[in-house]
Amino acid sequence: MSPDPKTIPAEPDHPETVDIIGLDDVDLSALAGSLNRVTSPSSVSEAVKQKIDTHRDFYKTGVDIIDQEHLAICPLCEQGITAPDPKAVIDAYVEYFSDEEAKHKSELRRFYGALNNKEKQLSETENKLARQKSRYDTLKVYLPSMKLTLLTESENAIKAMAEAISSLKSAIEEKAKSLSLPASLPDDDLAARARVINRVIEDNNKSVDALSRAVSKSDEERKKSQRQACGVFEREFAILRWPDIEALRALQKDEKDKTAALEALEKSSPSTNARARVAETFEFLLKDFFGDKYVFDKDTFVLKRGAHEMTRGPHRTLSDGEKTAIAFCYFVACVHRKVAANSDYHRLFLVFDDPVTSMSYDFVFGIAQTLKNLNISDQGEVSINPGHIDGNKSKRPELLILTHSSYFFNISVANKVVDENAAFALHPDKGIHKISWLKKYVAPFQEQLKDIVEIANGRDPDHSTANAIRSVLEAVGRFCRPDKSSSLTLFVQHLAAEDGIIIKSVLINSFCHGTYYDEMPSPDDLKLACAETVQVVERYAAGQIEVIKGIAAQG
Repeated sequence: MSPDPKTIPAEPDHPETVDIIGLDDVDLSALAGSLNRVTSPSSVSEAVKQKIDTHRDFYKTGVDIIDQEHLAICPLCEQGITAPDPKAVIDAYVEYFSDEEAKHKSELRRFYGALNNKEKQLSETENKLARQKSRYDTLKVYLPSMKLTLLTESENAIKAMAEAISSLKSAIEEKAKSLSLPASLPDDDLAARARVINRVIEDNNKSVDALSRAVSKSDEERKKSQRQACGVFEREFAILRWPDIEALRALQKDEKDKTAALEALEKSSPSTNARARVAETFEFLLKDFFGDKYVFDKDTFVLKRGAHEMTRGPHRTLSDGEKTAIAFCYFVACVHRKVAANSDYHRLFLVFDDPVTSMSYDFVFGIAQTLKNLNISDQGEVSINPGHIDGNKSKRPELLILTHSSYFFNISVANKVVDENAAFALHPDKGIHKISWLKKYVAPFQEQLKDIVEIANGRDPDHSTANAIRSVLEAVGRFCRPDKSSSLTLFVQHLAAEDGIIIKSVLINSFCHGTYYDEMPSPDDLKLACAETVQVVERYAAGQIEVIKGIAAQG
């Protein structure tokens, strides 16, 4: 008859094997010799013996300390023990423990203690055997092949061994009272009793192992049966519900097809109308910057001045600042050319390299505001309305903004175009460039002017000299002659015409915006440009030179 797999618990409580009881810690041969040995009574008085036996360990410890350390005082109460009366008492204690009687009693006590431990072990084994039997009887009923098996009863064997231990303890107690008389081991053989209980333990352990193997085998049968049952259920369910299954498959296929079509549409959408989106965004940004002054014709992709084309061409019609602003708008509009799917809009990372070059201050602020409020929806709609930013459907793109303009830096940080923790400065340090966190107001004008003055007076220029010249001239022009400084080119022309100070534009270029010249300006040309820049500052802002001289004098 096969086991019923349904009734066996998934996690059955298996009976555990029990360790046998050893007698290595009870030397019965030595105990027999100790019982048979005759020891003469000590000459110490019975009163002292009784007193010692009452608290034997206490007296033994004290005597050992005095004997080993040669003390003149009691180690416990610290009273002197050299006087005749206390010394006589101590000597009696020492004499007793030196006698064979005391040694023999100590030996008997060790045997007695070992038997006490054996009694404790026997009690624990009794509990383990009872637990083993209980679990065995509970589990075996699930297995017909094991249902009628029984574990060997251990109660009588346990009881017999306990009585043998008790007999030995009684023999030791009687011997301790009469050391001068020989004694022998009791007739009840402890070793024989131990062999009996150990045979019971070994037989029961074998039965427990057999039960565990049967349960394990049954568990495999149960799993196999369950798998077969699941297979039968699957087939029956499929036969009865086949129309529903086919309908579900059709729905799943339809969902898969529509998902693929949606993905294809998403991928095709940005690329098919990218030109129209660029034109729409470019037109929108131009209107924000210039109103109706400049209009973009989306059909011809041509920039017009109002309703008219620029007859002289944009290069001659537009100022440097206007060119930069228009380029900024077109750069932002071209994000539509960089995406393959609408989901790419939220992965854009825009890098702006000094977007305010040669701009008037109103343009600089306009660029900053646009960068602050720029947001792109998940459908690719570009907006500069801060109310649209929700961090979900419409997000700000990731930005990296590089600039040499202290004004642009300051308004960007102050107006939170970038987070204050994301503002950094690049500076030289012992031949290498380092980036440091910077959120305070930046005023590099004095440092740049200080470098220009030092170079004009003989110091060699470096890679930052051209940019310093450009920055100082732009600052002087915007603050001192704003009417002549809509662009740096216009201010340089004014200097040449009105003040006779001629500065070649190539020397002003900072070489940091992708421009490359085959003939780089020589150090002498840069020194001359620095000297001419000092003339401009002395002409329009002489106090600045005095400030620089004062700083140099303090240094």
